[in-house]
Amino acid sequence: MAPADFLFTLAAETAAEAGHGAGGLNPFPQLNHLIWTVVNFLVLLWLLNKYLYKPLLKVVADREQEIENNLKRAAADRAEAERLRHEFAEQVQGAQRQAQAIIAEATRGAQAEADRILNEAREKAAAELSRAQEAIQVEKERALAELRAEVASLAVAVAGRVIERSLTDEDHTRLAQKFVEEVGKN
Repeated sequence: MAPADFLFTLAAETAAEAGHGAGGLNPFPQLNHLIWTVVNFLVLLWLLNKYLYKPLLKVVADREQEIENNLKRAAADRAEAERLRHEFAEQVQGAQRQAQAIIAEATRGAQAEADRILNEAREKAAAELSRAQEAIQVEKERALAELRAEVASLAVAVAGRVIERSLTDEDHTRLAQKFVEEVGKN
């Protein structure tokens, strides 16, 4: 039996005894009823407070605390996410700067290699040109020497016919040298 039912039963029995006792008439019949109503109401308030309001208020307070904790945790998570986003953005910028530096270094290296290859090709071409010019000069001098010798022989032969006399070997050599010197001067 619940405490409230017990109190109602007790109040009803007390009222019945009071009505049959001392002459059966209660000069303040409503007062007795009023006192028990107030007592029952106070007992009901105490029971409601103890078993309903306090637990209900505790559940509400716990729920408010949980919501507040969740809001704080969400704010902390949001701040952490923002920090991580900034950190990631900095890492991306750092990676971009590093990639640009690598590209710039590779470009400089490629340009240096191209310059080196170009200079090497120029040096080889200059060396080939120099060798070719030397070969041409040697060949030119050899051809000129042969030409001079041939011209000298022809000049001596022509001169011998013109003079119609025979030249000795000494005369021939002297005339050839004289002619070569004159041709060399021209």
